[in-house]
Amino acid sequence: MPCYQALRPRFYLHWVEQTDSTNRALADMMAAGAPAGTVLVAATQQAGRGQWGRQWQSPVGGLYLSLGLKPDLPASRSPYLTLASAWGVATSLANLGLPVQVKWPNDLVVGGKKLGGVLAETHLEGGRVQTVVIGLGLNGFNPVPATGTSIQQLIRPELASGPLNTLEDLAAIALYGLMQGYLHWQNQGDDAFLIDYQARLANLGQGVTVEGRPAEVIGVAPSGNLRVQLTPTASDIPAVKTLEIEPGKVTLGYNA
Repeated sequence: MPCYQALRPRFYLHWVEQTDSTNRALADMMAAGAPAGTVLVAATQQAGRGQWGRQWQSPVGGLYLSLGLKPDLPASRSPYLTLASAWGVATSLANLGLPVQVKWPNDLVVGGKKLGGVLAETHLEGGRVQTVVIGLGLNGFNPVPATGTSIQQLIRPELASGPLNTLEDLAAIALYGLMQGYLHWQNQGDDAFLIDYQARLANLGQGVTVEGRPAEVIGVAPSGNLRVQLTPTASDIPAVKTLEIEPGKVTLGYNA
C-alpha cells in the first residue's frame, strides 16, 4: 500500500461551539465560495444526521467535523467518496493500534460496536460531482449506548498520553484519514481500492436475509453496492445466485 506519511494537505479550519449540522453549515460555506480543504468542527450538533436522514446524537466529548472537497468526478463514482472516507479513517486509527473495521458502507466499528460514521453529501453539475461535504461523527470521550464504543474505551491505560488522548489530536488523525482514503482511491483506481476496502470490511461472511432467503456477504461490487450470495436450495443447483444490494436495503446490525 502506498505511504501517505508525507501528506501535507492545506486545511482551512473553522470551529464552533454549536451548530445544527456541520455538513449543512459547511455546504452553505462551500456554496458561498469556500475553498477545497475547508473544515468545520463543532463541539456539539443540535441536528446531526447520519445516512438516510437518521438522527446522529452529538453529545459533548465526541468529534463532529465536516470536510469540503471539489473532486470533479462523474456522478456514477460518487459512492466511492463514502467508501474511501470510511476506509481512510479506519485505516488511520488501525495504524495507531486500534482494531477498527468498516461496516458497509459508511460506519466504523470495533468488535461489531459502532465507533463512528461518515456521511458524504454531493453537489452535482452537469452529471459530475463538483463539491462534496464529508461529515464524520466519531465517539471520542462521550457516553455511548450498549451497541457503541468510543476512543476512550479503546485506549489502553499505557497509551493514555499518546496521540489519541484529546479531541484536537483525534481531529488531526481523522482529517489525515479522510484525505488518505480519498487519495488512495484516486491513485489506485476503483478495482484496486475495493480490494483494500474489503480487507477492512467487518461484514465479510456475515449472514443476512435477502428477499426472505438466507444469504452471506461476499464483498462489495464495483458499483459500491454490497454483494451477497444466496444460500443455495435444491432448485438453485448448479447455479448459485449472487445479488447486489443497495445501501439501506439490508440490515447489518451491531453487537450489544
